[in-house]
Amino acid sequence: MVKVKICGVTNAEDALRAVEYGADALGFNFYPPSPRYLQPETAATILREVPPGICTAGLFVNESRQHVTSVLRSCRSPESTGLTAVQFHGDEDRRFCTRWPLKVIKAFRVRDEETIGRIGEYPVDYYLLDSWSRGFGGSGSAFTWRWLREPMARPVILAGGLDVENVSEAVRAVKPFGVDVCTGVEAAPGRKDHQRMKEFIAAAKAE
Repeated sequence: MVKVKICGVTNAEDALRAVEYGADALGFNFYPPSPRYLQPETAATILREVPPGICTAGLFVNESRQHVTSVLRSCRSPESTGLTAVQFHGDEDRRFCTRWPLKVIKAFRVRDEETIGRIGEYPVDYYLLDSWSRGFGGSGSAFTWRWLREPMARPVILAGGLDVENVSEAVRAVKPFGVDVCTGVEAAPGRKDHQRMKEFIAAAKAE
């Protein structure tokens, strides 16, 4: 069954509802220009509420190793082990993506079919394929899924423009390891629409 990651979580209520509805992973945004940006201390408070067994990923864009390490440390507490994965969503190279003590997701912004071919083999646990945008935020639209005709070097998490209406089709077309959604289940930037989130998770896992 496909895994579902709910990204851009900013509060404990949204996190707990996502888990209740069957989400496998939660994403916390540490990219300051994003409207979903979280202070590490805020993330630590939310993480204390998340039950064991849920993947909790911190999203970073072109940060130093020292900064990422500092955020990871700040997210831990006596009540929580903190984040269990890092998601690099910028121009991080292969070397930067190695030697982390937790799971690593590398995001790629897919502009055309050639982008897929240039990814090669990053030394990470998962590839997250997102739609291309000028900045590092989500575009809110899907790329052409038929570009993913060949198996990739790592399990694929499909992102970019997914919502309740198209996630079933996406899972059938790509057969990804997981799907990632943010804007598609929001009531406003950083606030989830709980009904749409519930329907999205159910639709994804029905395939």
